[in-house]
Amino acid sequence: MSKNLDEEVVYTLKDTVKLTGLSIDLVRLYEKEFNLQIQRTEGGHRRYNKSNIDLLIEIKKRIQEQNWSYKMINQWLQGEIIPESIEVQSNLEKKVESLEDKVQELLDRSEKDEQFQFALIQRLDEQSKLIKQLTEKLSSQDKYIENNLEKRDEKLTNAIREISDTKKLIAAAQENLESKPKSFWHRIFRG
Repeated sequence: MSKNLDEEVVYTLKDTVKLTGLSIDLVRLYEKEFNLQIQRTEGGHRRYNKSNIDLLIEIKKRIQEQNWSYKMINQWLQGEIIPESIEVQSNLEKKVESLEDKVQELLDRSEKDEQFQFALIQRLDEQSKLIKQLTEKLSSQDKYIENNLEKRDEKLTNAIREISDTKKLIAAAQENLESKPKSFWHRIFRG
C-alpha cells in the first residue's frame, strides 16, 4: 500500500487479492474481461485505488452470489442493466425454476400414478380371468351334480317301483295261496 501524488491510497496486486478475496488470476481475468482501467507504475506494475477494489468486490458479489454472467456484468458496467431489474429477473428465474421443478414433480407423480393404474388394471384383468375360470368350473360341477342327482332319482324311482311291484306280486301270491283249496294234511294239522 502506498500513496501516489494525489494523496490517494493505492494498493498492489497482492494487497488487492487480500482485500477482495479474489485470486491473482481472477483479478487479472476481471481486468481483461471487463476492460477495467487500472493504474500502472512506470515499471508496469498494477496499482489499485479504493474505487477499483470496491468495483472488483461488487463484480465478485454479482458473479458468485447473484449468478450474473460475464455478459451481464459488462452490460451493467456500461449502464445497460439496472441491478434492480436483474434482481427481479433473478427472482423470476428462481420462481420459474421452482415451478419447473414442481411441474416435473407432478409429471413424475403422474407417471407413477399411470404405472400404478396400469398394474392395477392388469391385476384386475387377471382376477377377472380367474373368476371366469372358477365360474366355468362351478357351472360344470353344477351340471355334473344335477346329472348325478337325476340318475339317482331315476334309480330310486325304479327301485321303489320294483319294491312296489314285488309287494303286489307277494300279495297276489298270498291271495292266490289262500284262495286254493286246502290240502288233506293241511286241513288236519291246521284246522
